[in-house]
Amino acid sequence: MTSQDSNLPFSQFVEFMVDPRHQSGLVTALNERFERFTRTYPGFIRASVHVSEDQQRVLSHVLWQSKSDCEKAFENAEQGEGDLWGLIRAHRTTAMTFNAYELVSETVGPR
Repeated sequence: MTSQDSNLPFSQFVEFMVDPRHQSGLVTALNERFERFTRTYPGFIRASVHVSEDQQRVLSHVLWQSKSDCEKAFENAEQGEGDLWGLIRAHRTTAMTFNAYELVSETVGPR
């Protein structure tokens, strides 16, 4: 499997640094954004939000059917979802890290 294979599942991660007092508001805003916009795009599989034990970091994870689906959704998001930077300012995010990964293997538990 190589990164040129556009049919592999693709993950988008964003880690937000936030004051613990604003963490729950950011979580709510991200979940609302995923429900209202992200889940409507073709190729969307799932989204999740995680908080660190110290509540100073919030990690969002969106899984797409392919890198191409992720890129198309990102283009559409810039035009129709509203101001991501405004959301970040509203919840006083101090830093963000964007990462993207291609799924190459996974192990699942018994069903």
